[in-house]
Amino acid sequence: MLDPESRRFADQALAWWDRHFSWSAQGCDVLVNEEDTHLCYLFSKIDRYSEYLTVYNLFTPLDERRRGYAHKLLHLIINRAKKHHVKRINFSSVSDSLDFYLELGFVFWGVNNIGDYYCDLPIPTQGLDGFEEMIQTDTLETLIGRNIEKIYAKVHGNAINFTPKQLVRYENDRIKLLSKCNFEALSALRT
Repeated sequence: MLDPESRRFADQALAWWDRHFSWSAQGCDVLVNEEDTHLCYLFSKIDRYSEYLTVYNLFTPLDERRRGYAHKLLHLIINRAKKHHVKRINFSSVSDSLDFYLELGFVFWGVNNIGDYYCDLPIPTQGLDGFEEMIQTDTLETLIGRNIEKIYAKVHGNAINFTPKQLVRYENDRIKLLSKCNFEALSALRT
């Protein structure tokens, strides 16, 4: 990786994975081309109950971006999770990645304690390609399922601790998200 920003993020993702998981038990998935060039990386884990696929980092080096590699790798990982009868997916997205996830149909419940946007949704029967339709047709109650307390605990009260710089970004993101951020609806359902 020649791009310093890509290298920094890759090193950070690897160090985080090293601290929290065993490579022998759960490595990362890599999309490669015919020449065995690494195109995209996805760090994820299926929990021991096969209820959740948690995506920790989805990363494409700068010189490989905008070619559909992250979409393809996420599609493959979600299909693998479906074969294991995994019911839900969760992840947190940084502000800069929101456009990617919004394009795929994902919605967010709010921000976590570090200011990333939190998503926790059922995995549709159609896999990755079914999120947009599911969001349009299912009720918020269906999307939340039995997870309302878990989701609420993850996002409740976090924006009040933002620095002025984080608050500006948050307000700009809320404009971008419009109806794709459901914190108010989540709060209303909880009461």
